[in-house]
Formats: sequence, C-alpha cells, structure tokens
Amino acid sequence: MGKTTLKSLAQALNMSVSTVSKALNDSHEISEITKKKVQEFAKKHNYQPNVLAQFLKTGKTQTIGVVLPKMTSPFESQILEGMQQTASALHYRIVIMNSMESEDLEKAALQSMLDKAVDGILFCPIHESSNLELAKQIQKTTPLVIFDRTNYPIDTHKIGVLNSAGTYQACKHLLDIGRNRMAIFCGTRQGITATRLLGYFEAHSDFGLPVAPEYTVYCNVKSISELQADMEQHVKKLLQLPNPPNAIIGVADTITTHLLGVLAKLEVKVPDTLAVIGFANTDLALSLNPSLSTIRQPTKDIGEISVTKLVEVIQKTNRSQIEWEDIKLPTSIQLRRSTIG
Repeated sequence: MGKTTLKSLAQALNMSVSTVSKALNDSHEISEITKKKVQEFAKKHNYQPNVLAQFLKTGKTQTIGVVLPKMTSPFESQILEGMQQTASALHYRIVIMNSMESEDLEKAALQSMLDKAVDGILFCPIHESSNLELAKQIQKTTPLVIFDRTNYPIDTHKIGVLNSAGTYQACKHLLDIGRNRMAIFCGTRQGITATRLLGYFEAHSDFGLPVAPEYTVYCNVKSISELQADMEQHVKKLLQLPNPPNAIIGVADTITTHLLGVLAKLEVKVPDTLAVIGFANTDLALSLNPSLSTIRQPTKDIGEISVTKLVEVIQKTNRSQIEWEDIKLPTSIQLRRSTIG
C-alpha cells in the first residue's frame, strides 16, 4: 500500500469510504468492533487525515493550538503531556508554539494559529495585558481558553492553581523553622507574579512581620544566562544588606531550580546561610545538592482540564450561554534539605 488514504483504507478493509470515515471519527453510528478494527488498521498503516479536505467539508480541522511563554522546564512539558494525552483521547491534534516571553513572538504565534485554522487555542499569556486586544478579537471567531497564567482580563475558561496559597504555605514553613527574613525572587512582567506575591504579603501580615521592600526582587527571565547573571547580582546585594535575608522563595520553576546553582557559585551555604524553597515541578529536586524543597503544581491536571474545557466550547453551538469557570487547583509542598537541613 502506497500513501494511505481514506479510499485505500476502505478498499483494503472491504468497507465503504463513509464507514471508514465514521469509524475513524468515533461515530455512534458504527459498532465498537468495527471502529476498533478500522482504527487499528489505520494506525498500523500510518494513516494521516487530509486536514485541508476535512476543513473544507466540515469547517473543522480537529486541531488545537497551544501558545505558551516558554518550554524550558519540566513544568511546561508536564502540562503539554496532559494536553497531548487528553487531546488524543478526544481525537484532536496539538500544534504548539513558544513565544519565548516576547510579546512580538506571542502576537505572531496567535496569528499563526489562525492561519492554521485551528478549532481552538489554549493560551498562556506572558503577562496580564500582553496581546489582550488581539486575544479578544480572536475569541470572536475561535474558542480560546487561558491556562497557568490566568490573571488575564478576558471572559473564558481559566485553569490554573491557587498561587497565593502556595506562596503562603512556603512562607509558613520557613517561619516554622525560624526563617523570618524571607526574600522573594520574581520574574519581571510574568503573569504569575502578582498572585504569588499576594501570598507572600498575606503571610507577613498574618504573622505580624514587616515587609522589607528590598527583599522583593525582580529577575530577567528572557534567557537562562540572563536570569543566572541577574540572580547572582541580586544575591550579592541582599547579602550585603545590614539585615540580610535568611531564606529565598522562588515564584517560578526556572528561578527556583537555577537559584541553587547561583548560590553554589557564590559559595553561599544552603540552608545554613539561605534556605531555599519555591515553585518547581522538576523530578530532579531530590537529586540536587542540597535536595530542593518545592511547591509542586498539578501540571498534568492543568493540561487535561484545559483541553477538556476547550473541546466543550468548540463543540457548543450556542457559546453565548456558556458559564465561564475560573478553576484553581491546589498546590502541594515537598520539604527537603534546602530548607530543613
């Protein structure tokens, strides 16, 4: 068999093209036995549907676009894994574009998704206002769901985590072990920063601690090299203060995981001089030196729910009646030697 088409599948299986098409699209009109037979045969012969023909016939491509700010940590790969598995189960394909924390590249990615005629877009905006007007325009014709960085003023489903509660929990842990001078390292113009900082401020208020403005640090997250250089300078300045911090909280995966390397380079002892904890989903946290205390997010759940909600919108004939949900999943804390010695 040459290039596998619907027609060649139908001939090989001695079925009509219509039956094969319906079986591949999981139609209720076709028996489970027939669907299984057709789908297994199509997979074995590497059948790839003609997206253009499908679009011209149905107005759908069975494709979901994903636009996210970076793909440099386990956090993003775990979310994408959840998205991919759920999309596949629902008979959708995933197209991914990385904006690399650039608003210009984010704009180009969103426009490219429209050019690809995706049925819907899963969008993690760089910050609260990045390409907001474009997103609103897209939403008039193409379903759009926000994930992870959900502090974005648009009416749609949003799937993220209880960010402030995660930071609050980290602060409480540090206070429980006697670390009451907590610096917090944030990403410059990142959509997660404001809500994660809120938990930091709430913890200080609840436990009667003053907030030292110099302990709130903003880092350049454009690239790993820039981030590491920036954090190195910030750590040096903090340790030269008359009253230096004795702990650091990282508000993002990239910041938290690279912070240990920066401190090692500066020969700062962890946790003796500085305890370290932060948002990080790396499976290598236990293998780092010292092992890293983390606030872990339910990444796979974020991916699964995001796709499920988007597909629900895609399949709705009357979208004006949808009740938008702002879904916030709880984080968990995992304590290791970077805070408890």
